[in-house]
Amino acid sequence: MSPSEDDDGDEYFDAISLDDEYVCDSPNEILEEEDDEVPVQDWPCTPLRKLELEYERCMKMNAEDLDSEPTIYIHEGSELLSQLRDQLVLLPELKDLSPSCDIETADVGEPGITTPDEEHKMRNILKYHRSIFLGDGNADPAPARGVVCDLDVGDAKPVAQHSRSVAPHLSMKVYELIKKLLEKGLMEHSESPWASPIVIVLKKNGVDIRMYIDYRVVNTFIKLSNYPLPLIDDLLIGFESAMWFMSLDMASGFWAIRMTERAKLISAFVCPFGHFQWVRMPFGLKDAPLVYQAVINNCLWGFVRLPPEEEAEVDQDVLDFLQLECPRGVFPEEKVPALTDTMTVFQRNIPTPSHMGPVLGRSSYIDDIAHGAVSWDQLCEDLNKLLFWLRYWNISVSLPKSEFGKRSIPYLSHEISAEGIRATPKIAKGVQDLPFPNTLKGVQSFSESLNYCHKFIEDFPVVAAVLYELTDEQIRSKRDLSRAKESFEILKRKIVSTPLLRHPDRTKPFVIIPHANRWAACAVLGQEYDGVIHPVRYTGRVLNDAELRYHIAEKEVIAVLRVLQVFRTL
Repeated sequence: MSPSEDDDGDEYFDAISLDDEYVCDSPNEILEEEDDEVPVQDWPCTPLRKLELEYERCMKMNAEDLDSEPTIYIHEGSELLSQLRDQLVLLPELKDLSPSCDIETADVGEPGITTPDEEHKMRNILKYHRSIFLGDGNADPAPARGVVCDLDVGDAKPVAQHSRSVAPHLSMKVYELIKKLLEKGLMEHSESPWASPIVIVLKKNGVDIRMYIDYRVVNTFIKLSNYPLPLIDDLLIGFESAMWFMSLDMASGFWAIRMTERAKLISAFVCPFGHFQWVRMPFGLKDAPLVYQAVINNCLWGFVRLPPEEEAEVDQDVLDFLQLECPRGVFPEEKVPALTDTMTVFQRNIPTPSHMGPVLGRSSYIDDIAHGAVSWDQLCEDLNKLLFWLRYWNISVSLPKSEFGKRSIPYLSHEISAEGIRATPKIAKGVQDLPFPNTLKGVQSFSESLNYCHKFIEDFPVVAAVLYELTDEQIRSKRDLSRAKESFEILKRKIVSTPLLRHPDRTKPFVIIPHANRWAACAVLGQEYDGVIHPVRYTGRVLNDAELRYHIAEKEVIAVLRVLQVFRTL
């Protein structure tokens, strides 16, 4: 490719275009004044060919010639990466976007506990619904039916950030990743007025990389949906009578959601190889988790059904199971609408028939579903019903990340069993050898990471209060840190030895055991089993300046009120 000059004297490349309909000039015409003996063939400028041309161009030019901003590298495990993770879109390492799925590899049953007949029964259910299972968590799922992702930025003007340069020795990795996504139709070339840059994260070996899209600027303009995410504590209850458990992880769930035309434009990103936009919903965009939560919640509770033209594509056995009549007639093919004001997650809000009730009687947390049943047969029945509903909406499941027929399952950094819940061992292991942080940001990060497990730690606010009082200057000068370090070590020991919390049993009375000291009011919510009070939850909070002067009995009343406020939904 030889550069040409436009009317302004700027260089451009004849064979590069971001228009998918553009067909490159014949190489014969480009080379007609050059060596006539060079054999050439006509070829269309396909999306993949455009990417290849951009790669060739980048390899021939210096970084300063590409009008790129300086490269931004973040090291894996750094505090900066943890702070930005919610604003960055990870492009995972993709080996096979559509891996075959072997149901025999499914994690079914408990060795030495479940019988071959029980496991065979559950595997037969999985085999019957094998079409929605994928053999890799990063695989390319089929597009879900009847749902779309729309993004609203109000009156914000588009922001087009410059591309950030990529070091030559890393360019091939970025190129291969984008090529895979183009091949599977997850993204496409773009002419959007929006453009977000990429960020390269160096893995700990200093050689391999992870690639992210930096949506920090775009996310400031996206209007957040009012759809609620469930509270994690609310999802950990309702297992008191369960003896068998299963957990399902949706395969690259966000990628199953198609995007409206305006959402595609907003998702656009730029790198040295060109300007691209997502066709399916990516991770990291501000409203994406809420969109997916709405999709899965509707699948589990059954509020809205598919429009007739999409319901006609559903397998007949699924329609028979759900007692739905197959739509008749010829329906026109409809593209994903580009609505601007009236768009919801669902293309049409058609209510389901009255007989289509809840599937499991519980919600998911975005793409994670956990469920328990009183017997193996009941668990099989619930699994079969769930998989029929997932097939109806065409939502794929990651087989390697799912578990079926277990005595305990990991769920949202907790371990759920018939006995109760506890913190997952890997969390405790990660904390065990953690050194005292060198910055205030590190202390705050540690304290925030404990929020999910404060329910397991008695006197948590009392012990943690010292850490909340630290100042940046105090940590940097390393003076008067003895109490803080002692508190830090106590919390680590408590995390490593977190107790088992019993499932709340609504048929039994609850017992509140309040206790308070000078700085905090705490309480244990428990229930009696065989004459012994077992903890169900711990709670507490640090007292404010006025409450510090209260009598000890008044502080204990604060602890009781805290229990009634926090655990009112148990």
